[in-house]
Amino acid sequence: MRHYTPAPVLRALALTALLPALAAGADLIGAETCKACHPSAYEAWKDGPHARATASLTEAQRQDRRCTSCHAPDADKGASGVGCETCHGGGRVYAQAYVMRDRELARAVGLVEPGEKTCLACHTESAPSLTRFDYAHKLPLIAHGREPAEGARRRGHGE
Repeated sequence: MRHYTPAPVLRALALTALLPALAAGADLIGAETCKACHPSAYEAWKDGPHARATASLTEAQRQDRRCTSCHAPDADKGASGVGCETCHGGGRVYAQAYVMRDRELARAVGLVEPGEKTCLACHTESAPSLTRFDYAHKLPLIAHGREPAEGARRRGHGE
C-alpha cells in the first residue's frame, strides 16, 4: 500500500490561496486588450464618462490626489481615466481566453464582478456632483458586458 504524502496537496492549496493575492497586484493589460474579445463593452466604455474621467479635471485637479484617486486611479501604472481594470481588476492573469471561458476560474484569479459597492468607492456623498449618485439610475448608463464575448465567439469559444 502506498503511503499518502500530503505535500502535493498542501502545495496545491497554498497556490490556490495565493492566486487571488497575485491577481490583485497583477499588471494592467489596458482597455485595448479587453477590446479584442469585448468590442461592444469597449465601445460603451470609450463613449462613456469613465474613459473621459481624467479629461474632465482641470490641470490643477490632475495634480491633486483627492481628484485622481477616482478620476485616474491607475495613472501610476500608465492608465488614463477609469478603465476596464479599475472596476474589474488587473487582467494579466484572467484575460487569457481559456480562463475567461471558466467564470469561476476567472473570478478565482482576479476578475472582479463590480456592484454597487464598487461604484460607491468613488461616487460618495462627499464627491463633487450636481446630483446625488443613484446606482439603479446610473448603472444603465454604463451597462456593458451582458453579451457573450464577441472575440471568443469568433474563435469558437462561446460562453
